[in-house]
Amino acid sequence: MFTPLHTPIKSQNDKVKEHMLAGHTIDTWQAYKLYTITCLAQRIYDLKQAGVSISSKIITRNGKTFSIYWIEAGCNSLPATGHNNAIEGVSSTDVEIACNDK
Repeated sequence: MFTPLHTPIKSQNDKVKEHMLAGHTIDTWQAYKLYTITCLAQRIYDLKQAGVSISSKIITRNGKTFSIYWIEAGCNSLPATGHNNAIEGVSSTDVEIACNDK
């Protein structure tokens, strides 16, 4: 029996969703650097339209304003702020403030 060595390619939406389901936040710069996604806002919109509950917070750092996005199970379960978040200066405090601002 012949089995092709074809690995399905994940869509950009799948990549973003998996990233957030792993407990990480994501912003536009991370989306570009990690996944070469140039329009994260559209991917977030698509995921929300598909029924995924995504939270966001607008952050200002060094005069630059951007949004961070994450999937949360509730305010008692804040997303992890691992290596991907530290690169861009998004702290666990930023995420905690975002959760409390709801």
